[in-house]
Amino acid sequence: MSGVDLHTHLLDEPGYADALAETARALGFDAMCLSGGQLRYGLAGNENVMEQTETYPDLFVPVGALDLRTEGPGQVERLADAGFRALKVTCPPEPYDSESFYPVYEAAQSLGLPMMFHTGYMPRSRVDAALGISCEHMRPVYLDGVARRFEQLHIIGTGLGFPWCTEAVETLRYNPNIYFDLSGELLARKNPTFFRDAFGSGRSKGLGARRRSSVWTRLMFGSAVEAEHIEGVERDYRRLFRSLAVEENTRDAVMGGTARELLDL
Repeated sequence: MSGVDLHTHLLDEPGYADALAETARALGFDAMCLSGGQLRYGLAGNENVMEQTETYPDLFVPVGALDLRTEGPGQVERLADAGFRALKVTCPPEPYDSESFYPVYEAAQSLGLPMMFHTGYMPRSRVDAALGISCEHMRPVYLDGVARRFEQLHIIGTGLGFPWCTEAVETLRYNPNIYFDLSGELLARKNPTFFRDAFGSGRSKGLGARRRSSVWTRLMFGSAVEAEHIEGVERDYRRLFRSLAVEENTRDAVMGGTARELLDL
């Protein structure tokens, strides 16, 4: 089965989308979920994401960046009308489960748009103090309240909430509408024993296997790194699969099958 990169950043650099497309071809991906975001992190805007999607319509799946500081349900509707297939939020002014964000979540749920939430730490920038940026607001446990309130909203957390990974695992385990990718440097910083203890092997034998197997079905491949490093993240996923002797059907689900279902690709 061909792969899907659920978490691909579009940088604000000439030719960068072409580099992503070349990487996708080399790795056998037939879909990349492309998102931009805040310029202070070097990311392109939503308009550029849609332009590049139109350039590579059979590869890129557009994900709209939404600023919870200034944008509300009206922007959710506009992004949906523009053709974005999912939403991405980061750096909220309050924890993700704040009631002030409920109208956004309600709109996304009504429109059937999955939402990707950055969880865990973020790189620093010079404007963080002025904006009141706090990584505490992006702890994975705050997705729990969103998931319980909006049961039909598909919620995707990034990077397993590093460094709050155990918190992310439990949040994932108890909420069937929550998914996580293992993006960034997570797999290089956590050894296979952690993932074995957290998820099991994805096999259908043994006490508690049914519960753990269902967790594997809500893990997805995402890179969240620059184009030249995506291959390394893909290699880390494969290494984890070998270390845990993960079954082929589970590997296929993580590497693209679950994302295809979630985004109706």
